[in-house]
Amino acid sequence: MSIARRWWAYQSYLKAEFEGAAPSTMWRLRGLRRGHQSKALVMLEDEAFRRRDYIPYTLLIRRLASYNYRLDRALFNKLNQKAWLDLVMPSVAPPMTHYVAGRHLVHLANPDDRLGLEAILQLVQEKGELFLKPSGEGQARGALRLVDMPGGLHVNGKKVEPREWLDGFVSQRPVGYTVSDIIQQGSWSEAFFPPTLNTLRVLTGTHFSNHEPVILAATMKMGRPATYPTDNWRVGRGGISALVDTATGVLCPGLSYNPETKRRHFSDRHPDTGARIRDAVIPDWTLVRSRLLQLAGLLPYPGLIGWDVALTDDGITIVEANTTPGLAIHESHASLKRTAEQRAFWTEMHI
Repeated sequence: MSIARRWWAYQSYLKAEFEGAAPSTMWRLRGLRRGHQSKALVMLEDEAFRRRDYIPYTLLIRRLASYNYRLDRALFNKLNQKAWLDLVMPSVAPPMTHYVAGRHLVHLANPDDRLGLEAILQLVQEKGELFLKPSGEGQARGALRLVDMPGGLHVNGKKVEPREWLDGFVSQRPVGYTVSDIIQQGSWSEAFFPPTLNTLRVLTGTHFSNHEPVILAATMKMGRPATYPTDNWRVGRGGISALVDTATGVLCPGLSYNPETKRRHFSDRHPDTGARIRDAVIPDWTLVRSRLLQLAGLLPYPGLIGWDVALTDDGITIVEANTTPGLAIHESHASLKRTAEQRAFWTEMHI
């Protein structure tokens, strides 16, 4: 591995590390020495931290650049994901209806119908709610939930003057933004925290040797007021995650970052709703698991994907497929090298 590639990976790590505050100066120094985000380190079980039983951020970035680049080029953009899912498994494709091109809104079902961006305001009045997000971003950056309420337009929970919001949106040059209907999650996942879409993150590997898929880990994400309008767990941002037993679909206790103690915190129930987390069972887990393995096997190239999956009363909807998935949400609960199946995949990625 060249020195230039290692320095590039370390620069990527520094950008991620300094996006937010560290738990403490000591933890930041530990992160800088290890090339791993300080908040991800503090979320590890003590023995896992001491044994360095995790995949360093800088190593993952280098290996993704080498082994996941074809998948990333093909499916990083959410418009590409929508097109692919509509072809290979339309029943699970996200309810994306439009995208922004320049100062126009393009209708996916009728591309010749190019509307002005003011059509977004008309759409939200017609449908009641819309979800907007940049097609080329991850980690919920730029996500917008628009809700038409009796008192006016609300964006991410705040009342705004519609024309003023639109002018501000246009001034940001929002090229490539996608516009989707709200996914109606099932009652099981909604119970954890109704204001957000609470999704399942499933990490799959498609083997480079034979293109066979494997589920490496699964974690249930639950929103909190601090994460609205998404359930984004992103370490230290307030979300809750629960490890899923990939054989049974049973949830372990919920895990979150406590900003007061600056340490990991487990809870059997959701702190805002009281919904039971520990021992909850994902409905139809066998079907969910088989769908994800099928999708991973249909990928055009082998590699690593973190699927965000909405659990609905009719099955599943793929919210997005992350081609540069973070591993901290899984490693905070347990090592990703526990089983022979996991170790075999990481060996192929030289991890």
